[in-house]
Amino acid sequence: MENRFGSNLRFLRKKQKLTLETLGDALKISKSAISDYEIGKTFPPLDVCEIISNYFGINIDDLKNSDFSELSNSQIEELIASKGLNKHQKENSDDFSNIRKQLEFHNRLLGQQIEGLQIQLQLVKQIVESKDSEIKSLQIQVRLLEEKLNS
Repeated sequence: MENRFGSNLRFLRKKQKLTLETLGDALKISKSAISDYEIGKTFPPLDVCEIISNYFGINIDDLKNSDFSELSNSQIEELIASKGLNKHQKENSDDFSNIRKQLEFHNRLLGQQIEGLQIQLQLVKQIVESKDSEIKSLQIQVRLLEEKLNS
C-alpha cells in the first residue's frame, strides 16, 4: 500500500489555506521539515505524526493510507468525525496502543540497526580474509626470495 502521508498533509494544509510557516508555527515544527514530509523526502517520527493527526483531527492511518484528493468534503468530514469518536473511546478505556506503536517503531529501528551491523560485520570478515590472503602471498614471496638468495 502506498504511503500518502505527504500528499494528504499538503492537501489538508492547502484546504485550510495555511502556509508552511503558519502550520509550522502552530505545530512547533520547522517549515522545512513540513515541506520534507509533504514531498516525501522524509517521514515524520511517530510523535510528530500524532501532533499532525491531532491538529487536523484525522487518524494517522487515514493520513497515511487514504487519498484525500479523491475524497469529497463530506467524506473528509467523516474521517475527522471518526477521529473524534476514537479519541473519546481512547479516553474511556485502558488503551495501550500508543505505547505499543512506539515500541513497535523502536523495535523496527533496532532491527534495521542490527541488519546494518551484520552487514558491517560481513564486510570486516571479508577484509580480514583478504588481508590473510595477502599475508600468505607475501610469505610465499619472502620464501621464494630467501631461496633465491640461498642458491
